[in-house]
Amino acid sequence: MAVTFCEMRNSKYFGWIASFLIALAMMSIFYDPAVPKANLYWFGTVMAVCMFAFDVLPTFITAVLLLMFYIIMDIASPGMAFVGWTKPVPWLCMCGMMIGALMDKSKISMRIALFTISRIGRTPVRLYAAFYIAGMVLGAIIPDTLTVIIIFMAIASSICRSLELPPLSKPAGTIILGAFIGAQVACASYLPDNVGIVALETVKDIGVSYSWISYFMENALFQFLHAIVAFTILHFFGSRELAEHISRFRLCAEQDLKDLGPVSRTEYKTLALSVLALAAFMTESIHGIPGYYAFCTVVLLGFTPVFKLLDGDDLKRINFPILFFIAGCMAIGIVAVPLGIPDKVVAMLMPVLQTLDNNAVASMAAYWLGFFVNMLLTPVAAATALSIPVAEVATNLGVSIKPLLYSFLYGLNQFVLPYELGQALVMLATGFVRIRHIIIVMGLRTLLVTPLVGAMAAFIWPAMGI
Repeated sequence: MAVTFCEMRNSKYFGWIASFLIALAMMSIFYDPAVPKANLYWFGTVMAVCMFAFDVLPTFITAVLLLMFYIIMDIASPGMAFVGWTKPVPWLCMCGMMIGALMDKSKISMRIALFTISRIGRTPVRLYAAFYIAGMVLGAIIPDTLTVIIIFMAIASSICRSLELPPLSKPAGTIILGAFIGAQVACASYLPDNVGIVALETVKDIGVSYSWISYFMENALFQFLHAIVAFTILHFFGSRELAEHISRFRLCAEQDLKDLGPVSRTEYKTLALSVLALAAFMTESIHGIPGYYAFCTVVLLGFTPVFKLLDGDDLKRINFPILFFIAGCMAIGIVAVPLGIPDKVVAMLMPVLQTLDNNAVASMAAYWLGFFVNMLLTPVAAATALSIPVAEVATNLGVSIKPLLYSFLYGLNQFVLPYELGQALVMLATGFVRIRHIIIVMGLRTLLVTPLVGAMAAFIWPAMGI
């Protein structure tokens, strides 16, 4: 019987063949006979990324195979390929999952989810609004986007479990993505946003001044419109299926909330441990311990007699394969640096910026520069390395530095695949959202935000005098 195109497209064979062909195409585009290891890097990395996208193998298997490819093909040493495990993100994700498991075990996550849906998120749109408003509040008082993301992912996961949504289903992914967008976009309105503060500190020596208030005023409108665009995409993506679950759940949510009774001692202890862990994260400047490790240490105290909240059985609820995926994906950017790949990409893209004489067009080009560079470097590393060059381009074009710099930062905060952003890896670690759904929503977001960047550069920022 003949196989139709649709049947072939939905098969694993299509994913394998497409991944291989796309990898060959990308390797040919960036081919450099002088650096054969870089050519192999492009082939292996792009093929792995496509395999993630087409879901041809479990993500954990693909990530480990990519590391093996780097080692076997002598692209990187074992120490470099597995250096992701020495970074804080996998351990932070593990401890974040432990907090989620603990909140679920103590029923406090159920209480939060029941209250959120029964009193606030009675429709998908209202739920998105609640996420954004909560993100604005927490982003103002917690000076770290990743911390806010962790809180939101715990709450969103609790909502998914309360609604009895199957992991990786579209309704579950819609809730997780809604919480992520609400937290990430809102936090980017404030100066403590990691990428923003790094970039502005970098260009401070060349005369670019800033303050908390000025940063908020100059970025808040864009981020608000950014949120509207992102939530509109999400609304068309999954709100119809989600609305059915919310409507069904709300019929019994009020009664279930009453059935939980008063807050238990275990719930108070769980809340205390969670708050203490976040406080340890936030007060790094006081105690001198890196915030990531302070956070993990406090969470692990939940196993001790002091709290008596966690035990060995709770470890079975941790999605450990996701941690291997996270560590594997981090190696993509780490291995690229000694091969000179980021420098080569920047060298290819910078001349394009320098030929543009229109402020709006230049800002949109800077936005896409940030997006592409983010595939090869972490946002903080990219902000450190490229903020000065972007500022110099603005000076050469005779335009204001801040619009071009802000546009570049907006691009750094966009992503299509989770490995590009540590915050996105935390989202993926919930186990409720499918990579394919992330690609669709975040890809459309990246594309549709572009005109907003141009409008800000053409009208809003000049009206504000920057």
